[in-house]
Amino acid sequence: MKGFKKLTAGLMGAVMALGVCGFTALAGDGNVAKIGDIGYGTLAAAIEDAKKDGNKGCTIVLLDDVTENGFKAEDGNKFTIDFNGFTYTIDGTVGSTGTETNGMQLLRGSDITLENGTIKSDKAKILIQKYGTLKIDDMELIGGQNCKYVISNNNGTTTITGDTNITAREDWYAFDVYYWPSNGYSDVEVIFDDEMTGTVEGKVEYESDGTDDGTDNENWLKKAKLTIKSGNFDIVIEDGTGKDNASIEIVNGSFTSDVSAYLAEESNLVKDEDGNFVVMDETEFEESAKEFYISDEDDLKLAIDKQADGVTWVFKDKTYELKSTIKITTNVTIEGNGAVLNFTEKIADLDDKSERCGFNIDNGAKVEINDLTIEGGNGNIRHGVNVYTGAGQETTEVELNNVTMKDGKGYGLVNNASKVTVTDIETSGNGWGGINVDNAAGTSESGAKFVMNSGVINESYSVAFENKTGAEIDAEIKDGTFKGYVGYGVNEDSFGVGVVPENTVDINITSGTFATDVEKFIAENSHIVKIDGEYVVMDDERDSGRHSYSLKEGKTERDDEEEEPVVTPEPEEEEGPFSDVGKDNPNYDAIVEVYEKGWMAGIGDGVFAPNGTLTRGMAVTILWNRAGQPEPASVAPFLDVTSDAWYAKAVAWAYENGITSGYGDTYGPDDFLTTEQFTRMNDIANGRTPEVYVGGAPNATRGWVAGLLVME
Repeated sequence: MKGFKKLTAGLMGAVMALGVCGFTALAGDGNVAKIGDIGYGTLAAAIEDAKKDGNKGCTIVLLDDVTENGFKAEDGNKFTIDFNGFTYTIDGTVGSTGTETNGMQLLRGSDITLENGTIKSDKAKILIQKYGTLKIDDMELIGGQNCKYVISNNNGTTTITGDTNITAREDWYAFDVYYWPSNGYSDVEVIFDDEMTGTVEGKVEYESDGTDDGTDNENWLKKAKLTIKSGNFDIVIEDGTGKDNASIEIVNGSFTSDVSAYLAEESNLVKDEDGNFVVMDETEFEESAKEFYISDEDDLKLAIDKQADGVTWVFKDKTYELKSTIKITTNVTIEGNGAVLNFTEKIADLDDKSERCGFNIDNGAKVEINDLTIEGGNGNIRHGVNVYTGAGQETTEVELNNVTMKDGKGYGLVNNASKVTVTDIETSGNGWGGINVDNAAGTSESGAKFVMNSGVINESYSVAFENKTGAEIDAEIKDGTFKGYVGYGVNEDSFGVGVVPENTVDINITSGTFATDVEKFIAENSHIVKIDGEYVVMDDERDSGRHSYSLKEGKTERDDEEEEPVVTPEPEEEEGPFSDVGKDNPNYDAIVEVYEKGWMAGIGDGVFAPNGTLTRGMAVTILWNRAGQPEPASVAPFLDVTSDAWYAKAVAWAYENGITSGYGDTYGPDDFLTTEQFTRMNDIANGRTPEVYVGGAPNATRGWVAGLLVME
């Protein structure tokens, strides 16, 4: 009894180790205490005695903080250390050679569990070798500047669970001798299991504990593998010294940093609403919600690079500054949430057509885009959305809902041999027009399909249907407002040789408001009227309960037999030369005058496009026309102005007279021109000294130019 009291007093600054495997052990103050035949002064001593118990799975419990050199387990040792909330400080090293830097060394099939506490060291490593399994639950491992926690196997697999910092290191130390593995290198594989949470440092170090026997180290220091199968981590992954064939492989898990470079081949990457990078294997991916939240431009790039079928990209309601095309080749849904994608880099004229547009969607992808604005940066991109189906591909299908496409160099939307459905879309400020539906050469044999449910196309060239292959195009316009021309393309190469537009393009208009006459395209049960200079197509349902003037007869159409007041049609006004320029247009007289003088012409098919954006090629041609089309002394010195271009002589004349210059060896005939830039060109052409250039002016429109010219 007297000896027991003395032992109890010594417990205040020491360790109590309780072995739950047929014996009990107490230790304190470095003194040896005995109960029965077993006594311990250190945790290491308790572990050594636990080994003698036949590896039945003992549990050793700490009752206080403890500091010592560390411990070693080997030869299939199996036990659990419950730190009981206390801290185990490693202040030295253990190892068979006496030169080791290991504070914990688990060898030869050891099966060890560490739980409920803290291990810290500023000196030593935790080493697991030869098929060892370390389970770490509710632990914090704290390493100082000189401490690394190392998992190192010889051709084996180590499984880790719990909270810890882990480093995977390639090693070829085995048993009690150094040797080179027969295959020339060792294969370290560390697998974190489903229960792993916390902070993980994954690293392949590429270093050796052995002696170089003349064999080329570079051949075997290559194949360490860190495999993360699940868990939720703050993670830092490094490739060490960068040797070839480093294998850090992440199969499953949730991470606070980008781990895309380490995805397993069968795994997919998404990003959750909290900003975690989530890796899922095929099974988990197929069974779970797959959302990739995009908070910045880097997230978008990652979503593009790692896109997988069935993922929903979720944007924030903010502006994203982009410098390259968004390429989509898989089945994705895009939730814009009011986001604006502003393209700040000029990519419209890149050689690779797939790199020119805001969105380039192809490869048979099925894509839905909702609530998004695409800003082309005044010609930085070619088309806002380009949908393409190539030869031999499954048809690419795209739905656009509440999507705005503006200020591109080309069209807002291009449907090339694909299936596109749009609802509540809007286009404006695009250099070529609003929507282009085409079967271009080299695309699939199946024809384009286009359905417009609603929207506003604020372009003088609103919808152009072209067909270069002869495959049928089916188009249905159910409703919408079209501020300009709708019909067959008016360019010379809009249709292939022998391709008759009427025979190959089926345009079926049910309802809508149009700036030009689309009577030949209206559906069988619809009718067309002209109201306030606009052509309104109405189906029976839309027209229910209202009466309108017939376009041709100028009389009231009646829906029933009831008496209706007689309506006298207004007398027809004298029409101008262009269907899209009414007398209510503030530049009507100016447009008629410049047309009659031969200074400006329309863009074709009776369309002037007063709100169309002026290009550099148009500008010099207008000034050249006004000057009487003088013959230039030589050809234009620009690589992008060929002698057969319609603006070639005008560019050469303007260059010779100092009215315009190019960008080095290019001119940029399709680039937009601002009001300030055209005013300066006009002043020079008229012999006046232009004002000092300020910049920041809006793009010039064709109607504005006409008004300026007649004011001279």
